[in-house]
Amino acid sequence: MKRFSAVVLAAGASRRFGQDDKLRAEFDGKPILSHVLDGLGTLGLGEVLVVARKPLSGVNHIVNPHPEAGMGHSLAMGVAALKPCDAAFIVMADMPLIVPALYREMADALPGYDIVVPVHNGQNGHPVLFSSTCFDDLSRLSGDHGARELLRSGRYRLRHIETGGFILADIDTPEDLNRLKIP
Repeated sequence: MKRFSAVVLAAGASRRFGQDDKLRAEFDGKPILSHVLDGLGTLGLGEVLVVARKPLSGVNHIVNPHPEAGMGHSLAMGVAALKPCDAAFIVMADMPLIVPALYREMADALPGYDIVVPVHNGQNGHPVLFSSTCFDDLSRLSGDHGARELLRSGRYRLRHIETGGFILADIDTPEDLNRLKIP
């Protein structure tokens, strides 16, 4: 998947998690962010870029100097900073249950479509795969809505893939962390 990349969104304030750094919190023996990056690392992607609130050692990243501007702003920064590629996964840094097999299934489903979205019981989840035809619109996003409007716009050919509930399992609070289980 050398012509595919990933943007990992990790610049959120994590207010609901409390004083601790959510992405460094331990889940199944390692930090949440490490689970996400390790899963992506098995895919042979051309680039994995983390958009963070502060510098991260040992990780390809950019710092969002205005994280309060919202997820759309982080997403736009990440996509604009990517090296040339055919498509990019937009990945949430607080979703450690996403399995490499889903990324592969999404990549296989992309030909003939612009966006591939995993769905569970009628609800869209993450990650989302965008072909490069979407990059200009993605790089102009702002606010906290991410790419939701692009999905609803009707300008792009969408493919939905039904999969498990793990695509909805993010960690916002310490209680979420304690509830989350490896499938």
